[in-house]
Amino acid sequence: MIKCPFCEAKQVDNTIFCSECGVYLLEDERRGTEALDFDEMDWGDENEEPQAVEVKPENNLQQSIHLKIGDGIREIEASLAKAIHLGRLDPASDVFPEVDLSDESGLEKGVSRRHARIIKRDETVVVEDLGSINGTFVNGKRLAPYLPETLNDGDQLQLGNLVIEIGMG
Repeated sequence: MIKCPFCEAKQVDNTIFCSECGVYLLEDERRGTEALDFDEMDWGDENEEPQAVEVKPENNLQQSIHLKIGDGIREIEASLAKAIHLGRLDPASDVFPEVDLSDESGLEKGVSRRHARIIKRDETVVVEDLGSINGTFVNGKRLAPYLPETLNDGDQLQLGNLVIEIGMG
């Protein structure tokens, strides 16, 4: 048995992700890949002329998201280049979300330390509940934990009792 370094739940040996909190459990040295043998690499035909590739600008793809938190006192523009974790800061538990909701009465409003995350998948932006106690809602619909739900411009995201208005573009 191994113990999750984040939530301390016991897991079966060789488990990759914690069943309680989703943290990656393998040691850092096991994350890498094996190097390819130089002879195994396909370098293509040496005599072949390189083909020009037309690169089209992706102006229509969402690059950031606008979050209007609570009563609109705080507004955040966040990049969708990587996952945006929403929750409450807790240095003692090593929890540092990209969007810390502690100052918006997060504890009193039922926001978990690791409550939800917003990520970009292909051309859509989705939110996932990270197994929070008080739930994540999109336009009043409670989300099942770890199942992505599409976010659209003007949607109302609710973490516990804290409301966040979503803006795209």
